Amino acid sequence: MGVFRLVLAHPARPDAPRIVAEHLDPGLLKQRGYEIARSLGDESALWAAPPGNGCSHGFALHCRSGHALSIVPHPGAD
Repeated sequence: MGVFRLVLAHPARPDAPRIVAEHLDPGLLKQRGYEIARSLGDESALWAAPPGNGCSHGFALHCRSGHALSIVPHPGAD
């Protein structure tokens, strides 16, 4: 198992995502993502596999504010 990244995309700049955290445990990053979503005013956001994601790597969380969080494997970390 490699390193995972928690990435935040701002609605005004979706093409310039920002790395929020890196960790070996994606569960820890999911919890951090929920905390960020709550701080943005979205208490009911849920993680889901991205559409069209044939492999089980990665998760996506979309907030009502327009922010998007994702957990992705760190390229080259394996």
